[in-house]
Amino acid sequence: MRKIVAGKPDVAALDPLSVRTGIERAHLETALAVHLHGSFGRAARALNMLPSTVNKRVRNLEFQLGCAVFERQKRRLVATHAGSVFLQHSASLLRDFRALVDAVRRIADGKAGQVFIGYHGGIAHQKLRRLLLEADPDFPEIHKMPVELPYDRLFEALASGRIDLAITHSVPDLFQGRSAPMWSERFVLCLPESHRLAACATVQWEDLLHETFLISGFDASEVMRDLLEERFAPFGVSPRVAVHEIGPAAIIDMVGVGKGVSLCLDSMSRENDAGAVFRELNSAPGTTDLTINACWHTDHANPALDILLKRLDVRPK
Repeated sequence: MRKIVAGKPDVAALDPLSVRTGIERAHLETALAVHLHGSFGRAARALNMLPSTVNKRVRNLEFQLGCAVFERQKRRLVATHAGSVFLQHSASLLRDFRALVDAVRRIADGKAGQVFIGYHGGIAHQKLRRLLLEADPDFPEIHKMPVELPYDRLFEALASGRIDLAITHSVPDLFQGRSAPMWSERFVLCLPESHRLAACATVQWEDLLHETFLISGFDASEVMRDLLEERFAPFGVSPRVAVHEIGPAAIIDMVGVGKGVSLCLDSMSRENDAGAVFRELNSAPGTTDLTINACWHTDHANPALDILLKRLDVRPK
């Protein structure tokens, strides 16, 4: 099943006339029945048909092959050497074909398949880790495929069909698909361990008015800018922001060597980061939580995504 599901859905260019043999599936099933039961009569009873029909199908098969498939030995039909090779591979083909039909039916029903989930940054948050990595015990044949992307590429990948679902910090106003809030994450302050505020359990926003905030250009930079503008507005000043085209982990490293301070999600805060510590932020005024959203297009062609969305119990808006 995994091999079938993982295969690319593009239909290979094939001229059916180039592989036509004149042998039909009914020929294979009949020959396998004769091989199992040892006679035309017993095979006919098993297939609920006349012995003459079984005999005719086997003769047609041998004509198309150009060789005998069976020979009589001690009142029983047994396969010839060439017939044994043919029947062995025919049985394998029919089993594989049956598995293919069953798999395609499950894929069409959404009970099997792949769902490509785009996300940005680390997966330390428990809910994101569960979404990306843990299989659903009720639908073990739905395989979730994580795709890490720069934050500004998530909706491009969603529009192109590279991913089926995007996990994002914000939803663009022009987005034409559906979205649903999944969970909230809290912002914390990352600052050098030598900073004057490192001894505080909770940092006040007014203590940060003259700090330089380092922001990753690969992250939700506009979300962080807006949050800083909102928090600094009551004090009549604008935040000092420096955007760097590096990932959030590298931003934390810059903080550790004294280049500034930074906001980061609680799930990104790590113990023993060289030179960096993490502190609570006073939530007043407003909140320092960030809503994480699931986004998708309603005209998608992946039934497994519908099953996943139902299992997540999302309430789209």
